Amino acid sequence: MGIPVSERIEMILKHFNLNQKQLARLSNLPENTLSNAKKGKNIPNLDFFNSIYKALPVLSPHWLFMGEGTMLADSTSVPQEQDVVKKMEEMRKEIDYLREQIRDKEEIINLLKSK
Repeated sequence: MGIPVSERIEMILKHFNLNQKQLARLSNLPENTLSNAKKGKNIPNLDFFNSIYKALPVLSPHWLFMGEGTMLADSTSVPQEQDVVKKMEEMRKEIDYLREQIRDKEEIINLLKSK
């Protein structure tokens, strides 16, 4: 498992010498969305990560999305746009699958509760 989202946000703030409000404005994200992600209150969606990446394209997409590798992209290893899009689509499918699994488990729980 990679670095948690809350820690990645904190690392971005420190590295770029930004406060939360500045990063929210720069990324065009609601400040409370950024705050909740930083506190670990929610799991950000792909749009959240895309907004930060668009604002700070020097970040490694793999690090930003997965919390693995180095924070800053090495100019020789920056993935091509189609690779990033493909990875995002894979992640979207995985998220959809996990949501479906959660719905199935909740349905089972509700059925057991009703007995």
